[in-house]
Amino acid sequence: MKQIIALLIVISAVATAFCREITGRVVGENESPLDYVNVVLYRDSAYVTGSVTDPNGVFSIDAEINGNLTCKVSFVGYETYVATVPPSGNMGIIRLAPSTVQLGEIVVKATRPSTIMKGNALVTEIEGSSLAIAGTANDVLARVPMVVDNGGTLEVFGKGSPEIYINGRKVNDIQELAQLNSQDMKNVSVITNPGAAYAANVKSVILIRTKPPKGDGFSGTFRSDNGFQHYFRTGNTIDFKYRTSGLELFANYGWWYGYNREDRSNEMTTTTTKGTYNQTLRTIGKQSYNDMTGKIGFSYMFNDKHSIGAYYQNSWNRHHLIGAIPSEVWQNGNLQDRYNSDVNNKSTALPRHYANLYYSGLLGEFSIDFNADYLWYKSKDFSFSDEFSEMGEDRVVSTVSTNHNRMFAEKLVVSHPLWRGKIQVGEEYTNTHTTNIFSANIPEVPASDNRVDESNIAAFVQMAQQFGRFNIGVGLRYEHVKFGYYDMGQLRDGQSKTYDNLFPSLNVATQIGRVRMGLNYSGKTVRPGYGQLDGAVSYINRLTFETGNPYLKPTKMQTVEYMAQWRQFFAQLSYTYFKDGVYHITEPYGSDGEATIIRTANLDHRHYFQAFVGGQFKVGVWQPRVNVGVMKQWLTLPVNGNLMKMNTPGYLVQWQNAVHLPFDIWLNVDAQLMTPAWDNNMKLSNTPWYVNAKIYKGFFNNALSVTLEAKDLFNTSQKDAMMYNDAVQIVQKNYSPGRSAMLTLQYRFNTTSDRYRGTGAGNSEKSRF
Repeated sequence: MKQIIALLIVISAVATAFCREITGRVVGENESPLDYVNVVLYRDSAYVTGSVTDPNGVFSIDAEINGNLTCKVSFVGYETYVATVPPSGNMGIIRLAPSTVQLGEIVVKATRPSTIMKGNALVTEIEGSSLAIAGTANDVLARVPMVVDNGGTLEVFGKGSPEIYINGRKVNDIQELAQLNSQDMKNVSVITNPGAAYAANVKSVILIRTKPPKGDGFSGTFRSDNGFQHYFRTGNTIDFKYRTSGLELFANYGWWYGYNREDRSNEMTTTTTKGTYNQTLRTIGKQSYNDMTGKIGFSYMFNDKHSIGAYYQNSWNRHHLIGAIPSEVWQNGNLQDRYNSDVNNKSTALPRHYANLYYSGLLGEFSIDFNADYLWYKSKDFSFSDEFSEMGEDRVVSTVSTNHNRMFAEKLVVSHPLWRGKIQVGEEYTNTHTTNIFSANIPEVPASDNRVDESNIAAFVQMAQQFGRFNIGVGLRYEHVKFGYYDMGQLRDGQSKTYDNLFPSLNVATQIGRVRMGLNYSGKTVRPGYGQLDGAVSYINRLTFETGNPYLKPTKMQTVEYMAQWRQFFAQLSYTYFKDGVYHITEPYGSDGEATIIRTANLDHRHYFQAFVGGQFKVGVWQPRVNVGVMKQWLTLPVNGNLMKMNTPGYLVQWQNAVHLPFDIWLNVDAQLMTPAWDNNMKLSNTPWYVNAKIYKGFFNNALSVTLEAKDLFNTSQKDAMMYNDAVQIVQKNYSPGRSAMLTLQYRFNTTSDRYRGTGAGNSEKSRF
């Protein structure tokens, strides 16, 4: 018996010598944890194994080797740390010091780059940077690399509108970004090629993390934005929270009111058997908007391992446009008629209901996230046009469109450590119902009653593993979609579809020296939005109509992407192959072909390439950032009977500047320029650019702040475009004012951050409504 015990002791000692755990925690300035720090083990200068730190700065490496080991810790912007591994394997707390560079008589002190590459994401630190006082989440995202402000709409460069999450919870109402203060944000991650955990139609994701919550009691924020963009506009938000122990109660309210000036023109050339028609029409109007939203909810943390929460949100929108549409029609160089239409359009969405319920927990080594979402809203659009004809008959045209949308969704995700990484499995179910009832008082526009019922059952698995310097992730998503299209209450078999698809994803990330890099692949699809499928004909004027296409097929995409970061520079290259992409075409319409109808259709295929590079610097009180992007497609389509190449590349240049002035005043001056580029059969016909300026001053430790901002100082951001089709070409010109000035007052007391951990379900489906 003693011999057996002695043998076990020897075996244990040998096993310990050949397999021990090396642990530690890496921190930077102010003892803040550093994640994704590269930790490598060497023996006699020979590489053994390595890993990276987690979000808490912690690393753990199993070293299956004996003898003396050396640990090397490196991270961009910091001095490399090298030390001998103690016999216990516990490295303790490792503090990295910012690196410095001697340039002649100038000493440049490097800080951790505010944008770094982590896996397949570009992560921009907000806390401690000039972005912390940018204003709202909208203001921050507009200055994050890879994000472009496209006329007030946030897009990821080359990827369109992203899905946005706050602490893992999907943003359903974009106004929610206007209610999140930049001072509460920790970092922003931009993912340009999402994996299997996201729906197959999600082309890009933005993840916002807020600061950890602090303290109990009441807290709140009052914010008021007032200014002019040709007309007066105002936005006001109130946010209250109450915390005690693990319970948090929250409520917020937002109100946005003002006017927009619309001024744009369309010049259409239509080739028919009767010759060539030239139409010019200009829309000049004043649109008012009156939007409100309110939310109440709670979250409760039983302990560090379990939390639940729920919220209910209600919003309503009223928009009203009054204007005029003067137009002319020429046939073969001869004037046919002149029209002038007085337009009165109203749009209401009363009310819009959102609800979310979530559970987040840890059972042993199993991490569980469950979300259930419900969405319901009804909207109405009224259009009234009093048309006056110079050579023909006058008439009055009125249309009414009623939309009713409902969605239920749930999502369950379970994660567990596996070997040298973790595995994540999940399921998601979404059920939607949308109807559209349309009527008009003229025979050219028939009435319609359409309904779409759709269910989507999805399951996915995603696994990440660390092999020395390499982090490898693989994923697979399965989606079963049943799509039913009803016209006048009757199921239309030709338009109804059932889809069963598998969507793979792969990403490989590593660090060689000081260069981080990653290679990603994903297969995705984008199913048409309900508006694109709607077969109802909308009336613009007696010469222009618009409709959807119930026969549209989903778009399939194959994307390969490469990303890299070195010091304060980063780069991204991406190639996508589109099959059955959705685009807009124009055709002659009516018995004589004099009018034009714009509708959606499927493009057979196209190739698309994009590249984006950027760098950030610090020169004394000046913090500039420069980004350059290029996008190019390969596409040839017939125009006027001849094949036309639509391959001209477009370039984006961003120059952003933050200057820290005396008395703790911040000045921001940002510029952006976009050259003409093709997107399907649409091309920019001008080079829009803008310059924005903002000055910020905080008082009482930033509890009270004043911001004065001017956007598009030279009123040059308007985009003009051209649409090319075989029989019809359209030139769109935009004269709407882009210049604006805004004064913002904000007061915060006992500020805390949101504990709500809901991630949302059916997130991609919400964007289709």
